[in-house]
Amino acid sequence: MRKAIILLTILFAFVTLANPILDLVENLAGVRDIFIEFELVMRVKNQEQIQESSISGDLAIRNLEDFYFLIKKPSVISQLSFVYISRTKRLYSSFPGYLDMENIQLSVINFVEILQSILKIIQTPVVITQIEGDTVTINPTTLIAGRSAEPVVFKMRIRDGLIEELTITNKSEDEYIKMKINKISLNSNVDVYFHFAR
Repeated sequence: MRKAIILLTILFAFVTLANPILDLVENLAGVRDIFIEFELVMRVKNQEQIQESSISGDLAIRNLEDFYFLIKKPSVISQLSFVYISRTKRLYSSFPGYLDMENIQLSVINFVEILQSILKIIQTPVVITQIEGDTVTINPTTLIAGRSAEPVVFKMRIRDGLIEELTITNKSEDEYIKMKINKISLNSNVDVYFHFAR
């Protein structure tokens, strides 16, 4: 009996340590300041024509309340940036030689709440969650997929306890929205991105 308990404990520890979702939750717990360099790639069908587009930029989050967003590519809108300060409810838009500010009430959702909602969905019987190596795939069950014209598949690649890539695609994977995270820094000093917002 004692050997069975030890074996079950070792097995449970192995499964827990091998689960990338638990690594991600552990790394994000208590984090309030985040900096992300990302690339967003979209491949969609429009009247049987495949259209591809991409955008890259930086995202800084301060105290899970204030947001900074800078577009680096495409070059047409490069250096366009937005800063939202939740305390003053101000949205700043900036472009070289231009700065604008307006009072706006944004519905800012706490990122921890989003993660908790995703984890709750994963645990419900409406989705099938598969973990293969560092990739977590969330598929709708047959019941949900049968009622949807185009069921969506969500994939998340996690490396070293941090999100490396998020993909929303259809079953055939010929259309997708993919967010590649080139750099992510947790608890980093992001105040510099909010310098002109007073």
